[in-house]
Amino acid sequence: MKPVLALLVCCLVAVSGQGPDPSICDPNPTNPGPPLPELPPTFQVRVEANIVEKNYTVVQHEFYDYPNNRGALMSYGNGTRRHEVYDYGTLEKFTIFDNGTCKTSNMSTSRFNFFSYHMEHGHAHINKAGFILHFGADFNETYNGTATIRGIPVNHWYSCMHNATWNSTYKLDFYFSVPGYRTASGQDQIPVRAEIRGKRLTFDPQTRGPSDTYKSIHHIYDFQGFHSRTGHRDLSWAYQTEGLVCPGRVNTKPVPTTPQQFYAEVEMVNEKNHTVHYMTEYFDYNAKLFRIDFHPTSNKSKSWSFGTVQHQAVHDYNSGLEYLMSYNPENCSIRPISNFSLEAAIDSNDHTKVHMKTSYKLFHFDDKDFTYEGVSRVRDIMTDVWVSREVNYDLPADSKYSTDFLYQWYFSADNWTTTTSQTMNQSQVPVRLRMKGSWKKNDASTQKESEFVFNMFNYDSGPQYLYRFDISMCFKEPGMKEAVFFQLPGVYNNLVQGDKYRFYYGVQDAVAKAAGVHPLRVTSVWHTPTNGSLWVGATLLAHPDVKGDSVEMKPQKPLDAAFKDFKKRVDANTMVIKFTPNPSRGQEVYLTALPGTLETNKDFFTFISQRNQPSNTYQPGTVAGIALGTVLLGGVIGAGVGWFLWRYRLQDVPYGTQT
Repeated sequence: MKPVLALLVCCLVAVSGQGPDPSICDPNPTNPGPPLPELPPTFQVRVEANIVEKNYTVVQHEFYDYPNNRGALMSYGNGTRRHEVYDYGTLEKFTIFDNGTCKTSNMSTSRFNFFSYHMEHGHAHINKAGFILHFGADFNETYNGTATIRGIPVNHWYSCMHNATWNSTYKLDFYFSVPGYRTASGQDQIPVRAEIRGKRLTFDPQTRGPSDTYKSIHHIYDFQGFHSRTGHRDLSWAYQTEGLVCPGRVNTKPVPTTPQQFYAEVEMVNEKNHTVHYMTEYFDYNAKLFRIDFHPTSNKSKSWSFGTVQHQAVHDYNSGLEYLMSYNPENCSIRPISNFSLEAAIDSNDHTKVHMKTSYKLFHFDDKDFTYEGVSRVRDIMTDVWVSREVNYDLPADSKYSTDFLYQWYFSADNWTTTTSQTMNQSQVPVRLRMKGSWKKNDASTQKESEFVFNMFNYDSGPQYLYRFDISMCFKEPGMKEAVFFQLPGVYNNLVQGDKYRFYYGVQDAVAKAAGVHPLRVTSVWHTPTNGSLWVGATLLAHPDVKGDSVEMKPQKPLDAAFKDFKKRVDANTMVIKFTPNPSRGQEVYLTALPGTLETNKDFFTFISQRNQPSNTYQPGTVAGIALGTVLLGGVIGAGVGWFLWRYRLQDVPYGTQT
């Protein structure tokens, strides 16, 4: 199916004013008539074309935008549709077919381009409307009086054209509504019809030029709904290939840079099952920690979950372990991190182990096939869109599964900013991911279709804090934890009291270094002032008797060895806390634990009651409701974020407690 006005333009290119057939038309104007109508720089119109000599009719919807250097065409004929998008920035034409495929063509080498173009200062630009339609003073228009077309009073002009190479002669008639006639769009003097009659030599495939045989041409083009109004409706969709991969397309904008720490609240919409689920995600590549809060999606998850209650999964790549917890009721199971976990990838050197993906890989941006599609409005936010098709992406080598999905990422445009309680003026933040495709369990199974939309809210690329990854609920039994209490010089009482949460972060880090463990194994940090020295406490956690499976694993000390090393540092006067208060309160200071003050073998409440002092404690239960000014943390979105729930179903063993 050829574009309709393409047939008109194709007939009229490379014209000359000499040698026309006088039986068809006279090229010499004799009556210029009233002033010629001006075609607007932006318009859309629906055209019905009757190709009389070939006995068929087609319809096309044209979108023309000279100021923004773009054009688009939607053609309908013989029960099919074709959408053409013209990108003059790269001189590419994208043809979208009914079956969802897309073809990329280079306009500089294509035989025909509907809107045509010219070069300005070394850059391609769409031609003006008069040149495209062959109407205007440059074409020696002759006025032929008034007429009535489809009941509309019109002014009639015609031009006569000749092509010496093909010895062709054409008469092109144009009809515009008369001035003052009230049109549907409210615009004056709009095109109503164009008609072309003539003859030309046919094409000889042997010589690739004209033959000795003539053919007649007769086309009638009826223009309907012509208007040039802008702003009342977003027409960006017409000039885009959103949701389609066009092979060979030039990528005009790289994918955004992704931070290594971030947080987001995610709405997962399953369009096939008509379900909506919510989750909260945290990602910290630097600390090698990941957390996701979610509700299991179906009864199929009973083998590895605690029912339909809220779940929290923490993946610690420093130990290679996953902690799956629920708080109401309290449950915890510990197991090696599954290679089906969202942020996990099988290590290329040791297929029995996993490693944590970078955020770049988490978003699938390591796939070099992502190409920029343009802009789109999502939730009233202007976004940049990238698309890629991924076949069997990131599946284990021995997996029987097969997948074929289209990924569309929507990031806020460069000139948009977002602000959370922690991070100001973020740009290029993820707003939506759309996934659509098919998958099979194995070659013998039935292929299934899936379509997901992931909406990201409250995205924050600010720093992470360890209390969001708290795993102390998994260490309730005596012997699985050790409380430690020590003193600091009282001269810093006021400084600590005014900025205690920054102080707690420093304590957590210092205790972990002194004990030789990861800070995740230090929890429930607290302090309480006395009349003299400052008492500080924390709890050391044991390492579970479960073998991890990540390549990032570090040697893990038993609890008794960690406590002994910590005690040695305190007694040797080398347990130093680096405290960086808010800059408005003072400079960085170093606080050294007083030798000989370490106490243990007591619970927190007994210790406090003996001193009859108010306490301040840093643990998840108390911190959660406190506005810190730096509360929101980083997390993970990643391409295929909702696959976390789906991929758990791929596990070969039940999800049971192993502690």
